[in-house]
Amino acid sequence: MRRALAAAMREAGMTVAAACSSGEEALATSGDRPIGVAIVELELPGISGAETIRRLRAARPGLPALVLSVVEHPAEVVAAFAAGATGYLLKGTPIAEIVSAVNQVRAGLAPISPAVARHIIAALYGREPADARAGTTEGRDRLTPREHEILSLLVGGHSYAAVGSGLAISLSTVQTHVKNIYRKLDVSSKAEAVRVALTEGILSRARG
Repeated sequence: MRRALAAAMREAGMTVAAACSSGEEALATSGDRPIGVAIVELELPGISGAETIRRLRAARPGLPALVLSVVEHPAEVVAAFAAGATGYLLKGTPIAEIVSAVNQVRAGLAPISPAVARHIIAALYGREPADARAGTTEGRDRLTPREHEILSLLVGGHSYAAVGSGLAISLSTVQTHVKNIYRKLDVSSKAEAVRVALTEGILSRARG
């Protein structure tokens, strides 16, 4: 899998800084090399993929991290986003889509496999994570019903155009709502908004 991905990245004109078999190896070999995106499996020997993401981002604040894993349990997905994951794809995703997802996370988007998105939304609407109940902010609680609806669609991996089409509103209206969501969540990208929604139980609060 690593060899196939590395070859596909190179064919797409990208530079592969390293292809590692463990989190420890990734942390040891990354060093001062420039890294645009980290692609991480959650089930790794030694430290977990989530911990690998956390440590990579601690060393390189803002580094986009794309999870590529067989794991799709909602709790594991939320833990990955809490660690700083930017997107989440299941193994079995076509190589071309993975390459596209790398470009998406570099552009500030949050690609998520549809099956993963369905599990996440079901879990968040069904029960609020304990750590989310512990502390909310005024801005998050001020999201309007429409903003919650749009945020839910963004978590589901929908584009702005798809959100507008699904809600029968114009693209400019979607963009206005998204700007308000960003302001209230104190974020500056779709990826950050998705991460906050997943880790703080915002969608479940909307239902409750």
